[in-house]
Amino acid sequence: MKQIVKNFASNASYQLFIIIFPLLTMPYVARVLGAEQLGVYNYTYSIAIYFALFVKLGADHYGNRSIAKVGKDLEKRSQLFWEIFSVQLINGLICILAYLITVGFFVQTNKTVAYIQVFLIVSYMLDINWFFYGMERFNIVLIRNVLVKISTLIFIFLLVKKPEDIGMYTLILNLGTVVGFLVTWLQLRHYIQFKKVSIKNVLSHLKPTGVLFIPIVSATIYTSFTSILLGSMSNMSNVGYYNAGSQILSMPKGIIAALGTVMLPKMAASYSDKNLKKSAEKYLDLSLLFVTFLSVAFAFGILGIGKDFIPLFYGEGFEPSVSVLMILCLYLPFYSWGNVIRTQSLIPQGNDRPFVISVLLGAIVSIIVNLLLIKPFGVIGAAIGTFASEVVLASYQIIAARHEINFKKFIQPLFFAIFSGGMMFGIIQLIPSHFSILVRLSLKVALGGLAYLLMIYLYILYSKAPVVNVLKQTLKRDKQKVN
Repeated sequence: MKQIVKNFASNASYQLFIIIFPLLTMPYVARVLGAEQLGVYNYTYSIAIYFALFVKLGADHYGNRSIAKVGKDLEKRSQLFWEIFSVQLINGLICILAYLITVGFFVQTNKTVAYIQVFLIVSYMLDINWFFYGMERFNIVLIRNVLVKISTLIFIFLLVKKPEDIGMYTLILNLGTVVGFLVTWLQLRHYIQFKKVSIKNVLSHLKPTGVLFIPIVSATIYTSFTSILLGSMSNMSNVGYYNAGSQILSMPKGIIAALGTVMLPKMAASYSDKNLKKSAEKYLDLSLLFVTFLSVAFAFGILGIGKDFIPLFYGEGFEPSVSVLMILCLYLPFYSWGNVIRTQSLIPQGNDRPFVISVLLGAIVSIIVNLLLIKPFGVIGAAIGTFASEVVLASYQIIAARHEINFKKFIQPLFFAIFSGGMMFGIIQLIPSHFSILVRLSLKVALGGLAYLLMIYLYILYSKAPVVNVLKQTLKRDKQKVN
C-alpha cells in the first residue's frame, strides 16, 4: 500500500505540473495565436492522431500488462519488449508514409501545419512508456516529461510571437516529444538485453494489440473526431472554443488517470497470482472510493469557478468555452469509475471484450449526437455529444463488471460526495462578486476545497459503510507498521 501511495503521489505530482504548465503557456498562446489559429492546430492534430494511434495499436495497455506479468525474468522481458516494439516500428513506418500521402493529396488548406504534424506520428513510433509502466518505473517517464515540458515552455515564449507562428508552435510541441522519447531510450539499456525476434513471434502480438486498439481509436472518435466534425460543419473558431473548454478537463482527468497508470501493472500481477486476488479486490474497492470523492469534487468545483476561470485563463473572446466546460465537467464521475473498472479489473484480467464494446458504443453515441446537434447548436452540441458518450461508456462497463464488483456498497459514499459537492458549490456562490477576478477565484478554490475536504473527513471518521471500514483498517495497519 505504501508503494502504491508513493507511485500515485509521483504521478499525481506530475499531473499537478501538467496543470501548472498550461497555466503558464495557454494564456500566452491563446492571446498570441487566437481561437482560429488554435483551431487550425487542433484540426490538423485531429487528423494526424488517427495515423499515430495505428502505430502502437493497443500497445499501451497490452505492453504494460504483458511486461508486468513476466516480472523479473530478464530473458522473457527482453524478448517480449523487442517483439512488441517491432510491431510498433513497422506500423510507424507505414503510417508515416500513409500520412504524408494523405496530406499531399487530400488536405487542401493549412498544408504546412499538417505536414509538421508528421512528427506526432514519429513520437508515437518511439514511445515506449508502456515498458516502464509495466516495470513500475514511473519516475523515468515523469522526469523526462517534466524536462520536455520545461524545454517546450521556453521555446514557445522565445519563438511564438504572432498568429503566423502557428507552424513554429506545432513544430515545438511535436519535436519536443520526439526528443523526450529518444532520451528515454538511453535508460532502456539498464532493463533489457538486445534480442533477435522472429516474424512469427512478432505477428503473434498483432491480434491482442489489435483488440485493445479498437477501444483506443473508438475513444478518439469522441475527442479528436469531434474537432474534425466541428471544423467541417461549422468553423475553425468553434474548434478552438471546444478544445479550449475540454482542455481544462485534461487536468483533473490526468490526476484520476494517474491512479489507473500506477495500478494496472500491480493489478495484472495480482490477478495472475491466486494468493493475491483478495488484495486486488481490496485495492479495487479503495480506488473506486477514492475516485468517487475526487471526481465529484472536481465536477462541482469546476461548475463553481468555470465562469471566472475561462476569461482569466484564455482572455477575452473565449466566452463560448465556458458553456463547453460546464457541460463536460459533469461527466467526470462517470469517467473516473470507468477508468478504475477498465484499468484495475477488465484489462488486468484480460477481459478485453466488454472494454472494447463499451468504447465502441460510446463512439457510436458520440457520432450520432454530434451529427444531430452540431449544426443547430455548434460547440454546445459537441459538448453534449461528448458527455453522452462518456455516460454510455461508463454505464456499460459498470454493467459488465457487476458480477466482479459489488457496486451497492458505493451508493452511500457516492450520495454523500454529491451532497458535499453541492454544499461546496453553494459556499462558492456566496463569494462576493465585487472582488477582482483573481481574488474571487482564489477564495472560491480555497474555501470550497476546504469545506469539501472537511465534510469528507467527517464522513470517513463516523461512517460505518463497509468500504469505508476497509479504508480505515488499511490506514490503521499501515500506521502500525510505520510505528
